[in-house]
Amino acid sequence: MKLLGALLLLLVSSQAQAYGYPVSNPFLATIAGTPPGCRAELGTAKIHEAVFGLADERNRKAPDIFWDVKTPRFKFAWQQSKAPLMVIIAGTGGRFDTAKVEDLKKIFYQTGFHVLQLSSPTSYDFIVSGSESHRTGLSTPDSANLYKLTQQALKRVQSQSKLEVSDYYLLGYSLGALDAAFVAKIDTDEKKVGFRRVLMINPPVYLQRAVSNLDRLLLADVPGVDDSTSLFNHYFDRLADYFRHHKSVDLDASMLRYVDKSVGQLSNEELALLIGMSFRFSVAAMLFTSNAMTLNGKLLPDGKRLKLRDSKTTYLQRAMHCSFECYVESVLLPAVRQNDNETTLQALYEQSSLTTLANWLKKTDHLGVMHNADDLILDQSGLDFLYDTFGSRARIYPRGGHLGNFLYKDNVTDMLGFFKHGHFPES
Repeated sequence: MKLLGALLLLLVSSQAQAYGYPVSNPFLATIAGTPPGCRAELGTAKIHEAVFGLADERNRKAPDIFWDVKTPRFKFAWQQSKAPLMVIIAGTGGRFDTAKVEDLKKIFYQTGFHVLQLSSPTSYDFIVSGSESHRTGLSTPDSANLYKLTQQALKRVQSQSKLEVSDYYLLGYSLGALDAAFVAKIDTDEKKVGFRRVLMINPPVYLQRAVSNLDRLLLADVPGVDDSTSLFNHYFDRLADYFRHHKSVDLDASMLRYVDKSVGQLSNEELALLIGMSFRFSVAAMLFTSNAMTLNGKLLPDGKRLKLRDSKTTYLQRAMHCSFECYVESVLLPAVRQNDNETTLQALYEQSSLTTLANWLKKTDHLGVMHNADDLILDQSGLDFLYDTFGSRARIYPRGGHLGNFLYKDNVTDMLGFFKHGHFPES
């Protein structure tokens, strides 16, 4: 299998020039995405859709500041006749209506799918109303919660209309792609939904390495940013403003309007810092939301229940100094150790990595993966794992950064081809 991986790497190298995605800088690709002239058509037809809520009384005592997310919510777009149904899981910190999910919805809706849009377990709304522990970020419990939510959502929409579904499909991107793999494993065992095909787009392979790569971007040497205080203040106010308007931080070119810069004005160091900061902001929102729900005193004063008019800014600024590893060590590990005192930090990362499903993934032919060789969250060992595990069910592009090319016309053709035929089109 190692030889197969090496041969496939050579193939990707030989195809690098043939691949037409035009952005070769992975930092720029990650933020700027696909230039308009190279994108797949997203369609302009009217979409029949609505945001639905589920009756769930568990969180009626959540702090007032979370008044709008005390019950689980999702978005659903339906066709007027019998159709396949696509479930989409958002990436790190993303809500069900974040920009990337909306774009994917348009792709699948115009090709005849019903579309169910789910928030990432790491989004503030899921932490409040989708997780019983209000501590998310571990693949096994997160995927169990997602699988339960999927069933509840399907029951909800089917109770309201005579929805006819021909088949069920699943897609996740970034951390949502990792979640999708674990959800698919549960579905294989329990068979309560029956996903016909599952596609992962740019998943982390080794979770610890992926988040470490993102955290290292905060070390970029940017003029005027010479200590930790100025580093976290450099973009914080702008990202906080973006978060207030969008309810999550969706790393793309539209976010640059909130930092008063265009892509062309940003140096590689500034691009790297902005990517790292956006990830850190998502982690800060996770830490803040979990602490506000559990009242454990790690970030907020012990037992303080936030009121509607209370400001979150001071707590978010404080939380910005906590990396993902800090979040895992201070929030997730103590909770796990209540039931298993021997659990280590390394064990949590390993249990939440794609590699823990390696044997199952190798023999499960209805799962595929799309990734980029220059993705910021991937290293050579991660690439080797994808090639060796998925073989022809892996489509690796030579460039695109992290999700920069998911709307590129060739990528969309491959995506749709996999769901239609169970394999990627011939290159």
